Amino acid sequence: SYLNQGSYQIVLVVTDQWGCRDTAMKEISISLLPQVPTAFTPNGDGANDFLFVRGGPFAKLHFRVYNNWGQMVFETNDQKIGWDGTVSGVEQPMSVYVWVLDVETFNKKMIHKSGDVTLLK
Repeated sequence: SYLNQGSYQIVLVVTDQWGCRDTAMKEISISLLPQVPTAFTPNGDGANDFLFVRGGPFAKLHFRVYNNWGQMVFETNDQKIGWDGTVSGVEQPMSVYVWVLDVETFNKKMIHKSGDVTLLK
């Protein structure tokens, strides 16, 4: 069980009934499944001001956020870019927004998730 993403060197040492030993090593890469918070507070205090996709790293990412009218208010393909709670520089109202996320992991696994996030002021 791994709590953090990264590369790990795995070593297996086997000893048979006659005392002969053999060793196998393999490097594995751990990526965390995508997670999206359930709320964020884009109020400029420097804490929790952006909505980001957590986890990864991912080979590909497509993240969209929609308002309650079904209009897309945010879209990104870059995990380092989060939504600041605005549309064209206009602050959006406190509300529940729906998000849709498609990611491809580095081992080619496709993950589709959706949910909602509350924008709090």
